[in-house]
Amino acid sequence: MFKRYIHILLFTLCFASGYGQELSAPEYFALAKKEAKKNNFEKAAQYCEKALKEEPKNMDIKEFLGKCYMETQRLPLARVTLLEVLKENPKRTDARYYLINIESQTKRYSSAVCYVNELLEVKPYDKSLWMKKIGLYDLIGDNVESERQLKRLYQIFPEDAEVKAMYASTLKESAVKQDKRGEIEYSARQYEQALQVNRKDAESYLNLINVYIKAGNYQLALATAEKGLNALPGNTEITNKKIAVLEQMHEYQKAIDIVKAQQKKGNSAYYNKLLAYLTGEAARYYKNSDPYELYVQLYEKDKTSKEAKDYLLNTSVSRGYYGDAQELLNTELKKDPKSKKLLSKQLYVYENQQNRQGARATIQKLYDSYPNDSDISDKYQYYIFQDAKEQFRDGNYSEALPVFESLTSSTEYGKPANNYIYSIYLEQKAYGKALDHIEKLIAANPNEQDYILKKIDLLADMGDYENAYAMAKNYYDQNKDNLGYRYMLNDISLEYMKYLQEKEDYNTIKSIADELIAADAKNLEAYQYAISSRTYMKQYDEAAAIVEQALQYYPDSKELRLKQAGLYSASGDHKKAVESLLAMEKDYPYNSMIRNSLVEEMMMQAKDKEKNDDDTEAMNIYREVIMLKPSDTLAPVKLASLHIERKEYNEAMQVLDNALKSNKENQNLLYLKGVVYENMDDFKKAKEYQSQYNPPANKVADHKDHMEYLDSRLLKNQISVTYLKATADTLPFNLSVGTLEYSRFAKKDIYVARVNYTGKNSGVGIQGEADWYHKFNNKSSFLANVAVGSQFFPKFRGTLSYYQPFAKTWQAEIGGRYLYLQDNRSLYTGILGIEKTIGDVWLNARGSVITQGDDVYYNVLAQSRFYVRDAKDYLQAMASVGNAPEDLSLDFQINNTLSFPTTMVGAGYFHSVGYKTVFGILGNWYNYHITDDLYMDQYTLLLTVRTKF
Repeated sequence: MFKRYIHILLFTLCFASGYGQELSAPEYFALAKKEAKKNNFEKAAQYCEKALKEEPKNMDIKEFLGKCYMETQRLPLARVTLLEVLKENPKRTDARYYLINIESQTKRYSSAVCYVNELLEVKPYDKSLWMKKIGLYDLIGDNVESERQLKRLYQIFPEDAEVKAMYASTLKESAVKQDKRGEIEYSARQYEQALQVNRKDAESYLNLINVYIKAGNYQLALATAEKGLNALPGNTEITNKKIAVLEQMHEYQKAIDIVKAQQKKGNSAYYNKLLAYLTGEAARYYKNSDPYELYVQLYEKDKTSKEAKDYLLNTSVSRGYYGDAQELLNTELKKDPKSKKLLSKQLYVYENQQNRQGARATIQKLYDSYPNDSDISDKYQYYIFQDAKEQFRDGNYSEALPVFESLTSSTEYGKPANNYIYSIYLEQKAYGKALDHIEKLIAANPNEQDYILKKIDLLADMGDYENAYAMAKNYYDQNKDNLGYRYMLNDISLEYMKYLQEKEDYNTIKSIADELIAADAKNLEAYQYAISSRTYMKQYDEAAAIVEQALQYYPDSKELRLKQAGLYSASGDHKKAVESLLAMEKDYPYNSMIRNSLVEEMMMQAKDKEKNDDDTEAMNIYREVIMLKPSDTLAPVKLASLHIERKEYNEAMQVLDNALKSNKENQNLLYLKGVVYENMDDFKKAKEYQSQYNPPANKVADHKDHMEYLDSRLLKNQISVTYLKATADTLPFNLSVGTLEYSRFAKKDIYVARVNYTGKNSGVGIQGEADWYHKFNNKSSFLANVAVGSQFFPKFRGTLSYYQPFAKTWQAEIGGRYLYLQDNRSLYTGILGIEKTIGDVWLNARGSVITQGDDVYYNVLAQSRFYVRDAKDYLQAMASVGNAPEDLSLDFQINNTLSFPTTMVGAGYFHSVGYKTVFGILGNWYNYHITDDLYMDQYTLLLTVRTKF
């Protein structure tokens, strides 16, 4: 049974080290989510990394790992991880949300916009995405695109209060900016749109009135004031603004009437003073007769009066009497529809009336009639350029494109028109056309940096990173003092390296990163790529040198210091890795990620020590891990397993009990505690603890089988029946011996009662035996045997052997035997033996010295057992030499073979049925050298069956 103990121990150690601490991918993933809920994303990332080792194609886990990297500010690693997710499963949305966050934090706003657009294709009515997109364009500084996207959002959610407020606010901000730039017409249009959104916005009415006043268009100013009062009856500020507009138009009576109406609401010093002022102004105005009124009367009497017509036309335009002016112009243009003077005045009137449709039609007539007039041509180009810009903003690229193309040769609008053409091609993803267009621009303007940078960006957008990088590097090499080229080279290099990383072209990454570092020794991202590329190529020494260089500029970088420790680990220098992490742990004593990394590295260091058979040092490291992280379970399992292997069961039990204080339900610890009890022969407690273990699917059958084994060890009784048949070739010798045996098992003792029976022609022989096997606490043991027999058996036999284990797998035996034979002879035997277990093989050698008076005999026996079928069965082989048989228990051997040189070989097989019943067969062949030329062969066959109950 000793062999059985060794096998169980080895099995358990393998199980503990191979499966004891590993969880399934779903279990690791569940732990990761649990830690994430506590905002412990560093620990969550570690669990996700372990889960991915089990299921590397599980995109749910990898996506969540990307989120954890993002939350712990490992943004480049998060970006790469999430891009791998999208490459594997392009339809995922969460990954894109995370990438929007990452790209926003790293100020890669254009990339963030791309991910927003991809999500909007799936969720076109997601307001938050539209808001995010608008915010990104604001960060880019592209106010035009921001406004265009906001307009789209308003079209989608016209009744949404938040969207309406945001859209109106943006329109007003834009109006203010355009007003300051002198773009009166554009500013007015923005205020008008804002009022369409919110017709009760008093501020917009007031600002629009001011814009019209600034433009001299008092009619529109007055109309706006009236609209405002319709929407907001009684608004004092708009009322006062209307009075001011009427004053400017010399409509004093109307202004006075409004003031008097206000006075009726209550006495007001302001309106009293204003009434006196307006009355005085009206008196002064009407005191001097107005020539305009006189010419009106003249014109009404004589429509042919050129003097009256010219005065009225010029004065109505200058005074802002656009209704009168338009009436005169329409009349005169019927007479002369191509008059440059009249059309120019009509254009002026339309512009001041904010009648864009009329203005466009008029400028078209002027251009068609006078295409060579530079002023008209400039004005015409302005109008069509503004129209094309609006079409572009609204996404009507097919209508905007031909207009911009017609303006490419314009001195004033050529460059912006070309830029818009390029932008249209990009929006349409017509990369080939965009490339042709930008190359033409570069050819025409070889020193225009903006075009060169656009082409480099375009090549990158097309995925042609190799040429984009080559172009960026070429221009940088030629213009090293140019910051624009320097920044572009850096950005393209980083994008190119990210692309190459997906292609696993680490050698090219290494080269590019080294060039970036040579150009800028403080380029942290370049260092990261230089390190990672060398790491992937297993060039650990070079990578370590790069880390050392980077640490000169970033000595406090946790990421770099962790990489340094990781490189030590990857190169197999776990000692340096541990030293590095210990230093970090001192600097960041509350950083769980660093502590966990230190623990993992110490575990790897201990594992290496075990491989090198340095168990003592490995155990010391495991003890340090337990002190560093008392809640850890793997280190106690490893430490206890080594104690078990060294048969230090009390020490193993102490380690496990300490670990179970903080991990009461940890199955691995409980299972290993059951293993300790098993090796201490306490099979009841062994089963109690081992039965609590839930093995992985591929180990369920083995675990169930072992539970059956433990059940069998709890059985206290055993019955054995044996039959021995012995024959000889040269003598009329034929003997059979039958044996019935009963065994009783106690905790440290085994008691056996045995009866042997045989018969010959001369009668029957019976022998009774009793065995006592006792095991001490230090694993040493003894076996005592007493036998009393009738004829054919020794009258008396007494045997005592002591067994002492040593050096883990060895055991020594020393013993003695006394035989008192039927013929009254006495034999004394001294026994020395040694045995060793090697895996599934048990080896034994035993030497016996027998004395009878002055005669001395000896025998040397070697035997082995080869366990098979998970140690349920075993094959036994043996051989011996000497001048006495290996077993002097039987009288017939003593009588016939003592003093003859003897050799023996034997073999047998013992088969278990379950763990309760064993069937065995053993055959031996003895050869006795009787005389110089006479030999005798003897054959024995033993059959046995034993069963527990």
